[in-house]
Amino acid sequence: MAVPSATTELASVDDYLKDAGSLDKALLPLGFLLVFCAQHQLLSPQFRQDREQQLSSVRFQQGPVTALLASHGGTLYATDFSPRGVAFMQQYLQQLPADFADIFGVDCYAIEDNWENYQLLANLLVRHLLGKPQRHRSGGMWSSIKGMVSRLWR
Repeated sequence: MAVPSATTELASVDDYLKDAGSLDKALLPLGFLLVFCAQHQLLSPQFRQDREQQLSSVRFQQGPVTALLASHGGTLYATDFSPRGVAFMQQYLQQLPADFADIFGVDCYAIEDNWENYQLLANLLVRHLLGKPQRHRSGGMWSSIKGMVSRLWR
């Protein structure tokens, strides 16, 4: 994989606009992903310095999750991320739309921009970051719990 230049655009809210139907909804997938990167130290020092105030809101989970991406202009560049962050983004970005739809369903862009929904995606993202991707399956965790309980009763 080629090393991106400093001005390399990795992703933009425009990539999601057609499917989302509106700008505020198009911010959701990348906005959630950017916050995940912030919480896992995948951002560049310059980005952290430039967005200090917005990152403070992220740390305290205040306001909409997508506010960080919106304040950054809706486009993510290689310079926004640490080397590890760039590698993660290059590896994961193509999978984001499918994971987003798997987790939130057919009408995935109708979800609320809140921290509870963010956490659903973050649970999957951490597995990708750690190199242990596991596709989200509806009822997967519930089925596992039911299976464990039924084995206890045997």
